[in-house]
Amino acid sequence: MTIGVLGAGYVGLATAASFAARGFAVVCADIDEKKIAKLQIGELPFFEEGMVEVFAASSIPVVFTTDLAKACTCDIVFCCVGTPSAADGSADLFFVRSAAKACADVALNAIFVLKSTVPPGTSLSISKFVEGKLRVAANPEFLREGHVIQDALNPSRIVIGADDESVLSVLLDLYSETEAPIVSTNTVTAEMIKYASNSFLATKISFINDIANLCDVIGADVRSVATGMGLDDRIGAKFLQPGPGYGGSCFPKDVRALIHLGRSVNVPLRILEATTAINADRQLLPYRQLVESLRNLKGKRIAVWGLAFKPGTGDIRDAPALELLRRCIADHADLVAFDPRVRSLPAECGEVKIAAAAIDALHNADALVIMTDWSEFAEFDRAEILKSMRGNCIIDPRYVLRG
Repeated sequence: MTIGVLGAGYVGLATAASFAARGFAVVCADIDEKKIAKLQIGELPFFEEGMVEVFAASSIPVVFTTDLAKACTCDIVFCCVGTPSAADGSADLFFVRSAAKACADVALNAIFVLKSTVPPGTSLSISKFVEGKLRVAANPEFLREGHVIQDALNPSRIVIGADDESVLSVLLDLYSETEAPIVSTNTVTAEMIKYASNSFLATKISFINDIANLCDVIGADVRSVATGMGLDDRIGAKFLQPGPGYGGSCFPKDVRALIHLGRSVNVPLRILEATTAINADRQLLPYRQLVESLRNLKGKRIAVWGLAFKPGTGDIRDAPALELLRRCIADHADLVAFDPRVRSLPAECGEVKIAAAAIDALHNADALVIMTDWSEFAEFDRAEILKSMRGNCIIDPRYVLRG
């Protein structure tokens, strides 16, 4: 059995790597020529721990190509393209439709599996879009950036959505050797499982951030609160770390898309609406604290530790740090940032200097803001930091520093 993968982003490459590791012949296609050129010489287009090693160890090398037809003529084709937010908050399915059309044009009745995160009902709409030329299924991914390979090779669960028993049988056989629990259902339910999962995790983050706001006012230690809550196995400790809000390529767009879907069928998702409002407010907190401390940011040197939306990745998509940088730039602050994995920023942040090391960013700084909880930042103590700064303002919305 051969595996085709459309899209060479985090999901596509993790999918390709996991099947290659199991001995399948895999063809991974993407229209981005620069990305494919890197992959063909063994380089990743982004940082992800352990992925290069998995590709290198595969007994059958993955074929990387810009020729979509090569992937579309495999036995099973996984669609792993992006589903960005449209202006109204809904998921933009342009790339999914393009991938489906490309596959339908060359592989009549192929099994086309949606790994891309798509709104419930998408598999059915894609089947209609290609006029039944493809057998469409849903097999959502549950990957964490920074742990993509571990999650792809050792998934917490496999969700298979199929409206055709013959397709379900093929996919169950494909995953027959996995030790993970398998949930088999129809396509709309499988798609909903993915959206509900991401939305719940985002809600946990906004919940603890709301509690953190209250703790900071009344003098409670939110870290101890989170620890105490997390020991209850009905709650769990994961995603109870307070911070400047969630970011990344998944949670923001997926929550917005689910809210949009609810409104479109007159089912308002009030908890998720509150989740997004809390997150937006929490992302503004570091900037508000800076202004409260320094009053006027013009000409003030602001050091920012951490640019990625979370540790373990170089991904800055929707990262809370970008909101801080944009506002400080508008106030004409002098910005210098450091992140272990981020070496460049969008054009809109071109004024921001990138330091070679965390300690270098502190030179003559009037304030330090810690936006990503990289473990190396926790190795510094406040006294050490203040010795390297000009000012004494330390803002730590990630609660990285002790004391």
